[in-house]
Amino acid sequence: MRVLFALFALLVPLTAQAGSAELEAVPVQLHGVGAMTTPGSDGQRAQIVAIRQAVISSELAGRITALHFREGERFKKGDILVSYDSALFRARLDRAVQAEAAALKRLNVAQELRDLDSISVADYEQAKSDLSVARAETSAERVMVNRCQIAAPFSGRVGETYVRASEHVAEGTKLFSIYDDSAFEVEAIVPSRWLAWIKPGHPMTIAVDETGASHQARVLRMAGVVDPVSQSVKIVALIEGPRNEQGGMPLMPGMSGTVFVVPPQPVQSETIR
Repeated sequence: MRVLFALFALLVPLTAQAGSAELEAVPVQLHGVGAMTTPGSDGQRAQIVAIRQAVISSELAGRITALHFREGERFKKGDILVSYDSALFRARLDRAVQAEAAALKRLNVAQELRDLDSISVADYEQAKSDLSVARAETSAERVMVNRCQIAAPFSGRVGETYVRASEHVAEGTKLFSIYDDSAFEVEAIVPSRWLAWIKPGHPMTIAVDETGASHQARVLRMAGVVDPVSQSVKIVALIEGPRNEQGGMPLMPGMSGTVFVVPPQPVQSETIR
């Protein structure tokens, strides 16, 4: 009896531990996880980009006198974005204009002498050539003067600025980035097997991390190559509808989120009776 009692005393704690282990192994339902997904949808990370964006660089070497728009400010097409010190370029233009006027006078005199047959053909042709060269130099100097102001190629907003007023910049220096905030695209990397059913015009939903809002989009195009290592492909979609809901934070390039795409449902044919 004592032996049986000792065995029973040893078995009771082991049974209790086994029961507690079974309780801990029961899965727990976490509410709220995956709330943005829908049945049959796949969520993929995506990035928002502007349809039109550009990095404006300096077309000449000179001193910046004014940056007319700051980061985040909106501008319209044709607005002057930056101005340079144009004193030297205008002086060169004035000199070229005066040289063109003098060449025109010499040609007029040569034309009168030509009518009187008092000038050689070579001298007359040289006068015509001098006027053409003077006009070309005037056109070149006028182009340099026009480059002292950079106009906006489209309406949008300033993204980043890389220089400040009163700084001297070299030719080719990056000045600022701009983008069109009237329309945005979504770029996402998706499994390449999706190419079997995803086509241009296919709807999707993007949940933006920074704003917390969801937007509807439609696929525009797919990349022309597939990454053989990850077996993925890039798709580009256009965001539709309003991009600033109820006065909230507007969309900006570089924002990220998750896109949810529902595969098309197969069409079930009806049985003909």
